[in-house]
Amino acid sequence: MRVVWKDSKPKNYKPVKYRDHMIYGSPEGWTTTIPGDDNIYATHYDALNAIDAALGGTGQMGSAKRQKYGIKIVGKKREAGDNKKKARA
Repeated sequence: MRVVWKDSKPKNYKPVKYRDHMIYGSPEGWTTTIPGDDNIYATHYDALNAIDAALGGTGQMGSAKRQKYGIKIVGKKREAGDNKKKARA
């Protein structure tokens, strides 16, 4: 049995706007609104670096430390029809 204290709360993932694109967080990872990008990134720093790689340059928040961190992809977004195709097969 799991004890949940009154002062505990689930982790919040606030959306971040960066270079006119949104970054959304979830327990699975971070996603971006770049057209054609279906990757799920490990941290929001990875998502910021992915936006920089797609648009070129480093933007306003492009620190050397974040640039050195790189891009870590942990998965792909599921397409809307993928679950239905797997269920029929």
